[in-house]
This record gives sequence, C-alpha cells and structure tokens, in this order.
Amino acid sequence: MFDLTSGNRMIQAMDQGLTLASKRQAFIASNLANLDTPGYRTKDFSFEGALKSAIEGQNSPTSLAKTHPMHLQGSTSSSLPASTDALKPSAERNDGNDVNLDRENMLMARTQTAYQTASTFMQVELRKLYLLIREASAH
Repeated sequence: MFDLTSGNRMIQAMDQGLTLASKRQAFIASNLANLDTPGYRTKDFSFEGALKSAIEGQNSPTSLAKTHPMHLQGSTSSSLPASTDALKPSAERNDGNDVNLDRENMLMARTQTAYQTASTFMQVELRKLYLLIREASAH
C-alpha cells in the first residue's frame, strides 16, 4: 500500500511539532503539579531548538555512520535537548522550589498556540491530499 503522507515534509514537520508540543505540555503540567513541592526543580527544554533540530534531521539525506574507531558517535535518538540556563527560572523560593506560576502559564499558552498552529497546518495538508484522491477517483 502506498503511503501518501510519508513523502510530505510539511505533514512530517507538523507531526514532529505536535509530538514536541505534547512533551513540553507534559513538562509544564509536571512543573505546575509540583508548585508547592519543596526542593522541586523546573524541568523544561527548548521547544524551538528541538523542533529546528528535528526538521533539520528530517532534511538530511543520510544518517551519520561511524566508519573509523576515532570517529565520534553521532546521535540518532530523538531525545530532547537539555534545558539551557536561559530557560531556567531566575528565582528560587526559600524551600528550594524554583517553579514560577506566571512563567509556566506563559509557556503553556505559547505551547498551546504552537500545537494549534501545527494541527491547523497538518489539517490543511491532509485536506489537499483528500481532494487529490477524490479528484483522481472521479475521473
């Protein structure tokens, strides 16, 4: 069976965007759930950086291969990038918890917008495919 979506880079990119947005929402939900947990440290990753590297990895024609013992092993896993200092909250409470409710709510709103945008773009691409199939079957 022929898969019409596997060759569509827009659908693949939006799929990766939806997956990353879901993972980030899970991190944010965990942070919010631990708002009052003493010593809890905020967990996060750069959504934009992860999406950029996922899309760049999608566009690379070949994967890295270790052909010599002195070569560094390339990473082929889809692990999330580590949180950077710029993403870490700047304030910490007396109990060691660094979750900031305003920051987490702002990140949740941004992530929800990214999810909705990716979903809309994917729907547009899927509608195009549906119309092509419908047109082809009518002839």
